[in-house]
Amino acid sequence: MDKSQDPDWMQPETAETSRSMSSTSSLGSTFSADDPADLSQEDPYPSRDLLASSADCLHVWEMERNEDVSDMYGAMSIRPSLSSKKHHEQQQQQPAAPRYVLREKCALAHAKSSVSPPAPLTSFSWNAPSPNLIVTSSIDTTCTIWDLPTRTALTQLIAHDREVYDVDWCPGSADVFASVGADGSVRVFDLRNLEHSTIIYETNAQSSMSHDRRRDSKGPGALYGGMGPSGMTVPLLRIAFNPWDANYLATFQLESNTVQILDVRAPGSSILELRGHSGPVNSVAWGPPSQGIPRNGPSKGMICTGGDDAQCLVYDLTSATLRTASAQGRRSRNSLYQRSQSPHDGWRVGAEVPVLAYTAPSMVNNVSWLGMSSASRRASHQSKHRSFYRNLLSEWTDYTSPSSRHGGTDWLALCAGQSVKVLRV
Repeated sequence: MDKSQDPDWMQPETAETSRSMSSTSSLGSTFSADDPADLSQEDPYPSRDLLASSADCLHVWEMERNEDVSDMYGAMSIRPSLSSKKHHEQQQQQPAAPRYVLREKCALAHAKSSVSPPAPLTSFSWNAPSPNLIVTSSIDTTCTIWDLPTRTALTQLIAHDREVYDVDWCPGSADVFASVGADGSVRVFDLRNLEHSTIIYETNAQSSMSHDRRRDSKGPGALYGGMGPSGMTVPLLRIAFNPWDANYLATFQLESNTVQILDVRAPGSSILELRGHSGPVNSVAWGPPSQGIPRNGPSKGMICTGGDDAQCLVYDLTSATLRTASAQGRRSRNSLYQRSQSPHDGWRVGAEVPVLAYTAPSMVNNVSWLGMSSASRRASHQSKHRSFYRNLLSEWTDYTSPSSRHGGTDWLALCAGQSVKVLRV
């Protein structure tokens, strides 16, 4: 949706908020509503972006440039006398004004029933092909689809038997999303047919066969209690689709030091396992295609993980690696199933080790990749994944432009303790 064509879209309902993001936000994501064609104009960086965070409810914010600060920087550039020693000392004594300001657009909450208050949210995902849609996950076992222009919940479904911890839209799709939760399952939903959900992976080895089941009024708990014969179900905390190939996604378990790579075409088991952490994994993020490999090379991107061991690890997963692992997994499972009727007896998952590592001063809570350069983004904006790489601040031009000395470099950011660090890959 182009805001320039619909200026009344999501008009503010409240004044500028004084609420602390650090104390209320559990997850944030920015998304530009400007048309990709605008990136080729004189100012390729939109002056306003939308940002969302989830905690007690879904908050949608508008990020604006601080015009007072912009005017100040402009005045300094044309009046060198302001950079005198006296002025510099005054500037040092005053706190730096923020370059951007956040204003709350709306706060959205939807209760599971009319007699209960809205339950806290655990995560959300913004739909790229249809940016008016956001799906949220909650501890009350539900996922809710929100329509932002109308600020209404289009549907709320019982997604899991227990708390839902994360959700992610399938890349390039406005209808399909996947979720993970405390019941240890990865479930795929389609908005066009919400009476069916597909379980493609479960942490309980005795019951991780693929299911395609019809939900009744009692929810999926009436069909599967989340506990196998062994009585052991390990929660899954996060899920992330590969933005360059929607057949693959990553997830990891509670208190686990490994990440599982799944192929939706081969449900039941992971095809790869990312190893290297000595402590529990906290975050996983797929990155851009490797800049060091030619355009026609085999790489379909890297993947980064962060954990309690203060490690930020980068793995280079080429499309050939994923295809080979998937094919080997299907052959092995078919062979084992024919012999033992159990796809897990003797089945061993291939392992990948990191190609790069960084040690942070404290545990790494979250990781995120910086998108491709503006030139590359304009060249590829016709791609169905074009919205994945729009939101670059102008300050990064010197680092991401192909003509700069850092051109062609991949960047990622991590949260460690009370600091945010930016790394050059």
